[in-house]
Amino acid sequence: MNYFSQIPLQFKIPDFDTSSWPMAQVADVPNRARYKYTLWEKELAPPTPLHVYAVPEPYAKELVLQLPQAVLDREVPGVFYMRMEKPHPDSTVPPHVDIGRRTAINVYVNCAQEITEFFDANEETKTLASKGKFIAKEGEAWLLNVSKPHAVRMSKTNLRSCISFSFRRLRFAELNRLLSAS
Repeated sequence: MNYFSQIPLQFKIPDFDTSSWPMAQVADVPNRARYKYTLWEKELAPPTPLHVYAVPEPYAKELVLQLPQAVLDREVPGVFYMRMEKPHPDSTVPPHVDIGRRTAINVYVNCAQEITEFFDANEETKTLASKGKFIAKEGEAWLLNVSKPHAVRMSKTNLRSCISFSFRRLRFAELNRLLSAS
């Protein structure tokens, strides 16, 4: 499957306080080009803002050095902390593709039964077909093909967060191969 895969890496997440970290972006506007798939959905739920923080040194270096050397020999990823808070009980992260990266490894810090779902997009009929979904547990690491449309169906809890390694050049299949060989 070329959309997502749980990976057997265990990461030690350092204790940190994000209050002084620089905000990299807030993605919550559903009419941007990357959110065009949102407009195809029949049921529109209020969007959940996604707050993305650049992880500063020395935390970023500590996290990156936990990746296999075979991966780091090909690309050193950016490291971000992503935090989703629900402004409304029915809010969700609508279908979208990520801009500025092809592949991600997410290590989940806080989660509670949220569903991450991936889709194939039919541009002609403007429809999405599910290609699979998963529910991550805290501490798990997942490899994601974020160049494919994906959504997060939020749970009843108010917070979901993860450390996200962002790969701009490495494609899903190649990164998956490097991780499997390690």
